[in-house]
Amino acid sequence: MESGPRGPAPARAARHTRARWKTRRFPDQAQFRYHTGTGAPPSAPGPEHQVTQADRIPTAADRIDRESAHWDAIAAAELAEHGEALPVRPEDLHDRAKPWLPFLDLPALTTRVFDRLGDMRGRRILDLGTGNGFLATALALRGAEVVGVDVSGAALDFARQRAERSGVGDRVTFRQASAEETGLPDVSCDAACGLFVLHHTRLDAAAAELSRVLRPGAPAAFVETMAYNPVLSAARRLLPGRFGIEKASTDDEAPLSPAAMRRFGEVFQGSIAVEWPAVVCARMLCYLPFLRGRFASGVLRAADRGLGMVPGMGRASYFGVVSLRRGG
Repeated sequence: MESGPRGPAPARAARHTRARWKTRRFPDQAQFRYHTGTGAPPSAPGPEHQVTQADRIPTAADRIDRESAHWDAIAAAELAEHGEALPVRPEDLHDRAKPWLPFLDLPALTTRVFDRLGDMRGRRILDLGTGNGFLATALALRGAEVVGVDVSGAALDFARQRAERSGVGDRVTFRQASAEETGLPDVSCDAACGLFVLHHTRLDAAAAELSRVLRPGAPAAFVETMAYNPVLSAARRLLPGRFGIEKASTDDEAPLSPAAMRRFGEVFQGSIAVEWPAVVCARMLCYLPFLRGRFASGVLRAADRGLGMVPGMGRASYFGVVSLRRGG
């Protein structure tokens, strides 16, 4: 699940005979799901059905279905744009299919992830939310045996093609599963990592799953969208979809706030640190159409470089690295 412009996910048809569910917003602004298949379930809203809190709470399966549909659409768009998966080179620190990523300092963030994982040769590394397979392939090129997990079948097809075209198809195994239930054996991974995945998950369940699959002492590192800057957090809530700013996020994701990291730490069995290898703050203004020119971009980049020199200003960044180490 990588950073970049996102398009709306198309509606997905029901698989096999599974009934479909839709979301409807009623005048009180509460949302709940209602059944559109054959045979109404006992709790289906109707003239005599009184809506309860349970009706309004989406299930974990609903969330995974929405995420899967969204990333299926992203993979289809990427395939349509490039025709085939772009190979990854050993020196790559960002996905070359997304040429704007260096402007957002993704190479510096990815480098920090690799530093935290250490020597990868011969180690079994879990790439959580592998998406189009860039990170999984980059890990394999550095000698790792990689397991890439994602909820999107279309993204995994793309990822397999990318690993094969990069010459490491024999060192990467892809499986369709969620970050909360990978299906991997207990204590089976020497390390774990991901790009922009944790903030798409149910953090308590993801923390429990990482604790389960990582071996004692194993490191993990994730590039994440953070919510430590209240100004950027407010802008994210209010601006997408307005003033020419694309809404690239899903409704289920939520940048990681200090409170979210505390909740994660209550479940994860090990140490946690949030690191700020680069400050990406002022550059987020480039999402405003009138600030996308070369001169404005240069000024905003310089402003972030200046912020990065001020002690304690890392927390102003929109991106950070969550570093973990499984307890012994």
